[in-house]
Amino acid sequence: MKTHVQLAMVLATLTAAPAGIALAQTTPPDANTLLNLGRFDEAKQLLLKNVQQNPSAQTYFETGYGYLRTGQPDSARIWFEKGIPMDEKRVPLNQTGAALTYLVKQDTANAKPKLDEVVSKSKGKNAEILYRIGEAYTGYLTPGNGSIKPIYPRIVNTAKAIDFLNRAADRDKKNPAIQLALGDAYYQNRDAGTAVSRYESAIELGMNPSRVYQRIGDIYWQGRNLNLAVENYKKAIEANPNYAPAYNQLAELYFLVNRYKEAASYIDQYENVSNDKRQESLLRQAQFHFLAKDYQRAISLIDSNRTALGQNPIVYRIEGWAYSSLKQPQKAIENLNTFLEKAPQKAMPDDYKYLGQAYLATEATDDDSLGVLYLEKAAPADTSENLYSDIARYYYRAKKHPEAVAALDSAAKHGFKADVQDLFRYGMSNYTLGFQRDSLGKLTRDTVRFALADSALALAQQGSPDYAPTVLYRAKANYYAYAPEEAVRNGKAKPYFEQFINMIADKPEERTRYKNDLVLAFKYLISFNELVTKDEAARNEWLQKGLTWFPDNKDLVAIATPPSGSQ
Repeated sequence: MKTHVQLAMVLATLTAAPAGIALAQTTPPDANTLLNLGRFDEAKQLLLKNVQQNPSAQTYFETGYGYLRTGQPDSARIWFEKGIPMDEKRVPLNQTGAALTYLVKQDTANAKPKLDEVVSKSKGKNAEILYRIGEAYTGYLTPGNGSIKPIYPRIVNTAKAIDFLNRAADRDKKNPAIQLALGDAYYQNRDAGTAVSRYESAIELGMNPSRVYQRIGDIYWQGRNLNLAVENYKKAIEANPNYAPAYNQLAELYFLVNRYKEAASYIDQYENVSNDKRQESLLRQAQFHFLAKDYQRAISLIDSNRTALGQNPIVYRIEGWAYSSLKQPQKAIENLNTFLEKAPQKAMPDDYKYLGQAYLATEATDDDSLGVLYLEKAAPADTSENLYSDIARYYYRAKKHPEAVAALDSAAKHGFKADVQDLFRYGMSNYTLGFQRDSLGKLTRDTVRFALADSALALAQQGSPDYAPTVLYRAKANYYAYAPEEAVRNGKAKPYFEQFINMIADKPEERTRYKNDLVLAFKYLISFNELVTKDEAARNEWLQKGLTWFPDNKDLVAIATPPSGSQ
């Protein structure tokens, strides 16, 4: 029930995909790109392969750094310590990495002296050492799904980050990585302008522009300047059509603003260039297509990736929802029941909604009642879809009018506006409930029910003025609310009986269908002109019209027979 930020208009002028971009499969991404994609397991596998094939100070550091970036400092330290013996004397790179593992764990007793030692060994002049320390104080910003957050938020110290990184930049003015990290530090210092300037410097110094443009896009996204975010993501793609993270960010951004077709298009392009077969990515892709109402595509994505998806129970949820929307209720029921059996702790109201709708779509009466049971579980939490209307429709058709009224009352309490059909059902159920019997079995009139019926039908008539049954039952509600003579004398039913007669005057089939109601209408209008207006001409006109339509009706014939002509 899913429910998202309503910013769709912000992107109203943006196209769904960059013009002129041709997607092509690319070479496998390097470990750093995988880390930036959040594909941590793949990144670590690649780093382990590299260090095993070519053990060196650099590969040991890169492997340790990979674990550090994935939030595993203890594992990172193992690799750093293996690389320490290979460090150059004045470039204690792995020793720096090991010190940083204590820093990110907030073990200041060990972190401070170890960091001081590596700075001392490098005479405080080695740009790489200064850069690695400064970057660590940013907490390692990691973009993804529109967020750009530090992996280790508790150690973030923007003043120290900027100090170390500026010192590094002074000693290596052409290192784009330092500029990127400075951009991160200034962003965290709430200086977005300087952050973007540093990012742009990274491009000028030769950093992959796609990565930098994505970073700038993430900054604008965080500031809710979505147009500029999209602009920069597209720049990233223009710089490199195979730069997968930008497609992913665009997909997530369009998802955020409820533009699901664009979200589905971009996540398809992401999968095309990244070949990302993680379960969470494949499920996200299927989810976006479901939300874009491309239900068959969502099912096909799941079916074609069964091996990768394994036994993840969410698969059954998505297929269940999709089959329910495709009006294939039996498959929906099978999948959703499987999901609820495998992961009952993950059940959410939408599961009951789609399951209820699937059961209601089947023919068996027992299934229908089970469907309502599930809808009643889902309805209170659904703020976007009026499930109470579906519940009321079932109860109305089942002639369970108290339940139908209660469902529509609940809809109103939850802020749903009744449509014409809801209003008609509410009116008709109250009309039916207006006829009660007392303890002795005598028929009584519930005037409140008839009044509620007339009010609801009046609103329904405004929305659909040409629907004759609405007018008829307004007349009957106003008639049966009173004793017969009182109902005639107060005239409340008169305009509706007249309107109803006129509405079906030229419809022979309808005249036959509503014969008894029309006879009641004619008798009412005849009596009204006898008792109230004393208009004999009008009385006779209605009598003759009634006899013309129904010459064999005993009541009308009796009225026309002298001397009384009474009702």
